[in-house]
Amino acid sequence: MPDAHAASRDAEVSLYGPEIKVAGLQFTVPSKWVSEPAATPVRAGQWRIPALHDVEGQEGQAAVLYFGQGIGGSTKENIEAWSASLVDAEGHPVPATVKTHQAGGLKITVVTVFGTYSEPAPLPGIPPASRPGYGLLGAVVEGPQGNIYWRFIGPEPLVTADLALFNKIVDSVKPLENQP
Repeated sequence: MPDAHAASRDAEVSLYGPEIKVAGLQFTVPSKWVSEPAATPVRAGQWRIPALHDVEGQEGQAAVLYFGQGIGGSTKENIEAWSASLVDAEGHPVPATVKTHQAGGLKITVVTVFGTYSEPAPLPGIPPASRPGYGLLGAVVEGPQGNIYWRFIGPEPLVTADLALFNKIVDSVKPLENQP
């Protein structure tokens, strides 16, 4: 459930920030998101999301990924993978809320899921870190040059507070100018 601070973040839902260009499309990200070096070459952008109430260790992370045309899996496969990365108290994957709509003339599927997040293991043989009370927002933008994948992971209160902002970012999609 959103708290009073989360509700005040809704008033901050604006996209006065830099644009990220991916596969012939562009999106606007908020200036409050802190750009970080991309962890892998398939990440077109990566950001640290400031924590609610400036609580250290409660930040989130967002990334936009592009693998290439026909690569990276279908929308359905990504929804299943994202859902499987969060489990309930019994260790079962949590059903995701999935909504599809159009923005910028493109089909967009947005996924919301909450539970215990299993962070990928940093090295083989090291068990994944479990993070209870986490949320994941994911979006697949079906672009003409291939799917673009947005993923935002963080503590549930932060993810809940920034849901409207995440949707605005994804819906800011538009073709790059001077594209054929």
